[in-house]
Amino acid sequence: MGAKSYELSLYEGKAALSNAELLVIAAEPGSRGHTAALLGSAVKALSADGLITPEVTIGWGETSAIALSATSAAIRLFALPSGRIGPALAPHDVQVMATSAEDGTTVESLLALGSLSANAIIAPSSSATHAVESDPALASRASDEPFVAIRFGCDDPLHDPATDYTLPANYSAASLEGKAECRRALARRGSLALGARTLLLATTPLRADQGGEEILAALARLDGFDVAVVIPSWGDRELVERANILAIEHPGRIAVIGDNDPTEERRVRAAADAILLGDPDDRTGRAAGTALLYGTLPIAVDAAASRDYLIDYDPRSATGSAILYEDLRAFEIESAIRRAIALRADPELWGPLVSGLFASAPKWSTSAALIEEVCATYDLPAAEGLAS
Repeated sequence: MGAKSYELSLYEGKAALSNAELLVIAAEPGSRGHTAALLGSAVKALSADGLITPEVTIGWGETSAIALSATSAAIRLFALPSGRIGPALAPHDVQVMATSAEDGTTVESLLALGSLSANAIIAPSSSATHAVESDPALASRASDEPFVAIRFGCDDPLHDPATDYTLPANYSAASLEGKAECRRALARRGSLALGARTLLLATTPLRADQGGEEILAALARLDGFDVAVVIPSWGDRELVERANILAIEHPGRIAVIGDNDPTEERRVRAAADAILLGDPDDRTGRAAGTALLYGTLPIAVDAAASRDYLIDYDPRSATGSAILYEDLRAFEIESAIRRAIALRADPELWGPLVSGLFASAPKWSTSAALIEEVCATYDLPAAEGLAS
């Protein structure tokens, strides 16, 4: 690219006699424009040498826009995995991309470029599609180019309690003994007082734009209820400091623990009975999805991706995959937690509910099957094994 040479990783899957059925091209992330230009140059070079002749190309994220336009595939899908779009490119990034383009074309919006090259745009939720569709960068998008909402899977490694080696014990929907051991281990770490039916509640990191203030206010109102709370030790500093004071005031009931790393997050989800989510603009549903994988009940605001994908639990019909509360007000959050406490205290409801959470967890195999359905609408074969 330009006067410099770069190495990119090329992953080949399900290959038979070098006829690969799946190729993944990846680059170390840099600035958005640099990464986009690098991926685009790689695809152009591989195509020119005849090394890749794909039937389907999926551009994963905005920085794949140039690569998507360079591919010879008959079906081109442009995926926005975060459900969000970045700002207009900085002048330096625009120049980098213009330098890599053969005709010197300048591009200020990766979203616009990717949409012009795609047969369809994929977002992780209906909320994300509605939010992105109104972006001015899509004004030139073809009127018949569909915007498809597909729930992305959460079971990427190591997200599987049956095989996650970082957990104190493994478990599955069919055998939950290991979850009880994970629960005891976390209680020991946080010096929490847990009874057999105490609700062990985890929160996501406390952030002001994700209900941190309201969550702290709700937790302070839970005196006298059979609940123990684990709060991550990272997040907005002022909110974490207030959480530490709350933990001192409620020994054995509230603990602030953990490090900001994926292993810690999985251990907490594996141990917790429920997790409190407060992001009113969550466009992926990933936090709830990973909780479901570990048999942990999401308690979420009834908005955005949570509204799209989660079903409020109904004890009369014993159906549902979460507890939803109306909005970010302390008494609404408190009420939702109290519902979870009542469920945890009723073994006839709680046992079947936990087993059902596993079945509600989003899987990548389901996502791949839905992408294949999108490809099938163009009467061309998708890459075999996409959903395997």
